[in-house]
Amino acid sequence: MPRGLTRITAALLCAVAGFCAGCGAGSGADRDSLVVYSAGPRPLAEAVIAAFTAETGIEVELFAATTGQIMAKLEAERHRPRADVVVFASGVAAEALKAEGRLLPYVPDWLDETRREWHDREHYYFATSAAVVGIALRGAVYAPDIEWADVLGGDFAGRLTMPSPSRSGSAGDFVLAYTVREGEAAWPRFRGARRAGLEFSAANSQAITSLLIGAYDGIVGAVDYLIYRQIAAGADVRMHFPPSGGALVTRPVAILADTPVPEKARRFVDFYFTRESQERVAAAHLLPARAGVELSEARGADGMPPVFEVPADNALRHHAAVLRRFQLEIERAAVVRD
Repeated sequence: MPRGLTRITAALLCAVAGFCAGCGAGSGADRDSLVVYSAGPRPLAEAVIAAFTAETGIEVELFAATTGQIMAKLEAERHRPRADVVVFASGVAAEALKAEGRLLPYVPDWLDETRREWHDREHYYFATSAAVVGIALRGAVYAPDIEWADVLGGDFAGRLTMPSPSRSGSAGDFVLAYTVREGEAAWPRFRGARRAGLEFSAANSQAITSLLIGAYDGIVGAVDYLIYRQIAAGADVRMHFPPSGGALVTRPVAILADTPVPEKARRFVDFYFTRESQERVAAAHLLPARAGVELSEARGADGMPPVFEVPADNALRHHAAVLRRFQLEIERAAVVRD
């Protein structure tokens, strides 16, 4: 195992506790069922699994949780593994498992029908979809030319919140991508936003609720599909992507190396990339991986915004250090200093 990866994996666990090891599925190559651990949205995971079982007859046991909780469960079960397939909301998590030799490579025949650039080049994991992290704004304060420097430099005329990067994988991926892209210039901007009153919510759901009731005017580091869900429900909010781009967050599926049912696992991965499943992905307001699948009506004209991204292997190298620095210097700092 490459030195330091255990510490990086531990960092991805955040501070998760209180889950149980689960029960039900048997073990061994004769097992008839499949065990899938999946990050949200849960209704999407349940719909894909129900359709898969209806088509193949293979029963699936689902553990639905956040990426951090899934990583914690996998770590707790390291010596008694249960999962066959995992679906993450972060490419960094999948890359961490790949680096530790815990994923099974697979070369499917549908790659050319999807966005190959989203997948692992060595075929250890495949992006089922993607989201883009940007800024959510109440309709009354929306302005199309707002840049990251405007909100992070403390010049935004309104109250801002941000999902805690230590609790929200998408917010963490944004901080990582932005700091890798901007280098040291990112840090005085974060400090400026904090001094100007940027506050932190425990998770995306709490940040969104606060925006809807008017407690805040904007969410920095908002993941787009959750905002489009609110727009589809009639909320007066807008998803804004600065002209310089939003942070692309892929949502990979991978097969665990020690699965006793690799053929069933491969069938499940294949099924996630069928047109039927990818239409379900689009209906959840995510960007589908398969080409030619129509986006949700709520996304509409926004389509695929300009994005910046960090290759997963590069992101993994910086992940722990960047998030720790952000926690100490920005999120939890009693006094924010230059």
